[in-house]
Order: sequence, then structure tokens, then C-alpha cells
Amino acid sequence: MRLEDLARLRRARDRMDREYAEPLDVPSLARAALMSPGHFSRGFRAAFGETPYSYLMTRRIERAKALLRRGDLSVTDVCFAVGCTSLGSFSSRFTELVGETPSAYRARPHDAGETIPACVAKMLTRPVRNGEANPTARSVKSMDIKLSQCFIAVDDHDKALAFYRDALGMEVRNDVGFEGMRWVTVGSPAQPDVEIVLEPPLADPNAPADDRRTMAELLAKGMLRGVILSSEDVDAAFEKVRAAGGEVLQEPIDQPYGVRDCAFRDPSGNMLRITQAKK
Repeated sequence: MRLEDLARLRRARDRMDREYAEPLDVPSLARAALMSPGHFSRGFRAAFGETPYSYLMTRRIERAKALLRRGDLSVTDVCFAVGCTSLGSFSSRFTELVGETPSAYRARPHDAGETIPACVAKMLTRPVRNGEANPTARSVKSMDIKLSQCFIAVDDHDKALAFYRDALGMEVRNDVGFEGMRWVTVGSPAQPDVEIVLEPPLADPNAPADDRRTMAELLAKGMLRGVILSSEDVDAAFEKVRAAGGEVLQEPIDQPYGVRDCAFRDPSGNMLRITQAKK
């Protein structure tokens, strides 16, 4: 599949993430992706392992879980809030994905999730078809180790710079090339000891062509991990990044795990979240 098509499919998936409560259907999603409905559905399943409808319902159930954990809405209210029109179908799909009925999920305690880091909580509370996981808590001894650098794969460094430098306000600290590849180091002026290195998708000149293709496809599909940034005013940060042309993945919302956050895609398709701790 062409990388351009994978990027269009990723944007369609992102639209389902943003607009899950809207009456989305395959024809409208396919039109936005410049594909026929049949080609869109086949391509989406080949890229992400499930049909567009299945992905949309999983996203709706994920949001339903968050609303049910709050405890202030009935199951019926949650059903309609996430875009479902049939309480019976909603309850059946919820039970299939989560392993218990919406009423049972709403009734049980959810205090354990409050101590989980926000980035992990969002991943662990996403519904899966094999039922809910029960991760085992582990502890490690404290060590004098600090984060110095993290790496983000990009497919166009100039476009990446326009986002990380101009939209996010990071400073450029280094820009080097080697054997046809390029590494650009950026960082927040408020954190001089922490750097983000924008590197090629596979920074190995001896990597096989198949591996390069695989990494490029994963990047185009938005499957590689980005970073989570923090701000004292996430709403103001969101408006600034959006005004600078950032691709919006999620507008600011209060999450059930203790933060208010928003999300963007960088020009290569990496997801970045901006969070603000609740006061």
C-alpha cells in the first residue's frame, strides 16, 4: 500500500477518535480519504487489523468506560453521549469488548486507576476483545538517573521543524547530517537538560530495504510513539498550536485519570499530547 494511502487512512482513524459521537459512516469517511467505500474498508482493515465500524465502536466503548467511571451518568445517558443509538446494541458490544455489562462496570470501584500515570492509564483503559487486563504493580529502587534525550522518527525534517520549532515554540539545539541522514535536536527553553532528537525512521545506513519500508509504513499509519508535553494552561497551548497549523487529534478535555489534555499529530503522523494537571 502506498504511504500516501496509509496517511489518509490514519487521518480517517483520527477523525473517528475526534468525532466518535457523530453519526459517522464508511461512505463519508471514504470520501474524505479520496477512496471508494470498498477500497477504504479493505485498506483500513489491512492497515489496522479491523474494519472502520469495529474501530469506531471500540473508540465509543473506550469513551463510555471513562464516563461510566465518573458515576454521574446512567448507562442510557452514556450510550447516547458516545454516539450509539441503540441501548441494546451498545450493551452487547460493551460486554463483548470489556467482559462485563455497562451496569456492572459502572458499579465496581475504579480507584486503582487514579495512581497510574496518565499516558499508561489511557492505554490500559482502552477496551480489547480479549477482556480487561489485570496488570501487576511493580516497584523499583530509586536511582540517580534523569532523562536526557528522547527520539522521534520523522520523514521530513523541514516540515518537522515548522511544527516543533514554530508551532510548539521549541528551540533548535543541533542539526547534523551523516551518510545522507539528518538529526535535528530541539528542546523546550524551560528544560535545557532535556532534548528531543528528530531522526530518520530507521537511522541505520545498513538497514535492509524491507525494514526501511516497514518503519515508513508504521510512521505513515501513526503507530509509532510520540511524546507527552505539559503546560500550565493546556487550553491556551492548544489554541496556539492549532492557530499555527497543528493537525488536531483531540481538543482539550478532562480525563478521568487526573489531567486535562489535548492531542496533535506532527507532520509525520506522530501523536503528541499536551497535559495539565488538575488543580
